[in-house]
Amino acid sequence: MSKLNMSDVALPQEVITVDEVEYLVTAMPATKGLQFMETMQDGKADLATMKQVICAYVCKDNKSITNESFDVIFALKFKHLGELYKAVLVYNFGEDLFQEPDSED
Repeated sequence: MSKLNMSDVALPQEVITVDEVEYLVTAMPATKGLQFMETMQDGKADLATMKQVICAYVCKDNKSITNESFDVIFALKFKHLGELYKAVLVYNFGEDLFQEPDSED
């Protein structure tokens, strides 16, 4: 059996549409995903993390979203930004991420 050449492997990508705007989303590498899950255990969204995730894993119009373009692209579009962020998390972690844990009554 031959070894896997990591230079020939790309992370999965998918086009997602939010409010009729298409974005290309790249999957988080497994290590980054685990780190993200660990930081999100308290369930509170960190706004700096939101920006980091969008800039690291989302492209619009075949261009990476940078720190500078982020501010222009999402100016006056905070609800849209929140929906995009949620879609990126669902792509990476599935719908279960947003379900409340079952309580034991």
